[in-house]
Amino acid sequence: MPKHLFQGWGGSLMLRLFGGTALWIAIALGLTTFALDSLFKDQATRQFEQQLQSYLYQIVASLELDAQGNPIIPNTGGDPRFNRPESGLYWQINDNNGATLLKSRSLWDTKLNVANDRLLKDEIHFHALTGPAEQHLLIAEHNLVLPDPSNKQLRVIVGSETKELARAIETWQHSLGLFVGILFVSLVVAAIAQVAFGLQPLRQLQQSLKKLREGDNARIMGKFPTELKPLIEDFNAVIDANGKIIERARNQAGDLAHSIKTPISVMINALQAERLRSSDNAALIAALEEQLKQLQQQVQWRLKRARIAANVGVPHSRTLVGTTLKQLTRVMQKVHADRSIHINMGVMTDELYFAGEEQDLQEIVGNLLDNAFKWAVATVAIHASYTEGNVIIVIEDDGPGCTSLTDHTHVPSRGERADESVPGSGLGLSIVRDLVTLYDGKLSFESKSPQGLRIVTTLPGGVINA
Repeated sequence: MPKHLFQGWGGSLMLRLFGGTALWIAIALGLTTFALDSLFKDQATRQFEQQLQSYLYQIVASLELDAQGNPIIPNTGGDPRFNRPESGLYWQINDNNGATLLKSRSLWDTKLNVANDRLLKDEIHFHALTGPAEQHLLIAEHNLVLPDPSNKQLRVIVGSETKELARAIETWQHSLGLFVGILFVSLVVAAIAQVAFGLQPLRQLQQSLKKLREGDNARIMGKFPTELKPLIEDFNAVIDANGKIIERARNQAGDLAHSIKTPISVMINALQAERLRSSDNAALIAALEEQLKQLQQQVQWRLKRARIAANVGVPHSRTLVGTTLKQLTRVMQKVHADRSIHINMGVMTDELYFAGEEQDLQEIVGNLLDNAFKWAVATVAIHASYTEGNVIIVIEDDGPGCTSLTDHTHVPSRGERADESVPGSGLGLSIVRDLVTLYDGKLSFESKSPQGLRIVTTLPGGVINA
C-alpha cells in the first residue's frame, strides 16, 4: 500500500474504523463464500456419484449369463438415455483383459476407453473421462466376480456427462455471489451507520469546541457518553485553571503598575517642583524628567504587553468589530475636533468579530486611526470585512502618504518616528506591530492615488452564526 494512502487512512478515525470493519467483513464473507462453494460442490458431486452408483447397481442387477456362460443384460433399466446415441449416459462391461463384452446402445459405435487397472474387491472407483463427442464424463467402475465355477471377473462401467453438474454448480455460484454481494453491501451500509453513530459524540465535541473558540460558551457544554466525560471534565478543568491564571496575571499586572507608576509620578512631581523653585540645575532636571517620562511609557507598555500575551489564544475571547470601530471613530472626532475630518465608514456586518480582547483591538485600530487623523487633509475612511478566517480592517487617509513605509513595508521600531513633522512618542506603530504579531496577523502599507496612505490589518476573527 502506498505510504501516503496509509497516512491518509491513519489520520482519520472514521476511515480507520470503517476501513477495519469493511476489511473484516470482506475477509469473513470471502472465507464463508469459499466454504459454502466448496461444500456445495462436494455435496453435488457426491449426489452425482450416488446416482452413478445407483445406475451401476441396476446394471449389475440386470446382468445374467446365457447357456454358454456369457454375460447378457436383457433389461438395462428404466432410463431411456441408455438407448439414445450420445445421450450422455452410458454403460459398458469389460472382461478381465479390458476387452469390451457389452455396452449400451447410447455408445453406438464407440466405447469407453478406461484403464485396465486393478480395483479392490467391492470398491467403486470414480474418475473423469472424455467420452463420445468429446463429452466430459464422470465414470463409476466396479469389479464383479461371476457366481459360477469359473470365477470369471467382469468390470462394470457406468458414465454420465457432467454438463448438468457443472450447470448446477455454476447456477449456485451465481446465486451465492449475488447473495454475498447483497449481504456485503448491507453490512457495509450498516458499518457506515454504526461508525457514523458511534462518532457522533466526537462531532458534538467538535461543535462545542468551536463554540468555545468563538466565544459562545466559556466551557465545553453538552451531553456526552461516559467514555468522553473524563476527558471533557479534565479539559474544562484546564480552561478554568487557565482563566484563574489569566485573572491572577491581570491583577498582578495592575498591582505592579500601581506600585511602579506611583514612585515615578512622585519623582516627576518633585522634579517639577524643584524646577519652579530653582533654575540652577534646569538642564539636569529636564533630562531627568524626560528619562522618567520615557520610563513611565515603557512600564505602561511592558505591563500592557504582558496582559496581551496572557490573553492571546484564550478560546472564548471575542470582540465585535463594528461596535469597536464606531466607538473609536467617535473618540477620534472629539480628539481631533479642530481638524474637521470627515469619517467615511464603510458598510460592515454587525456580526463580524475579532478573536481577541477588546482592549487589544482598540489599541491597534486606535493608534492607526490617530495617525490617519493626524495626516489626513479632509477624509479618513475605514472598512472591515471577513475572508478565510480573518478580519480585514482597512484605514485610508488623503494625506501626503509616507514613502518610508510604502517603499519598504517597514514599521518603525519602538521610539523611531516615521515622520518628525508632527508630535508623538514614536510608540504607536510599534505597539500596533507587536500586537498584530502576537495575534499572528499581518500589517501592510499601500500608497493611494493621487495621494494618501492605505493601511491593511489582517487579524483572526469570524462572523457570528456563519
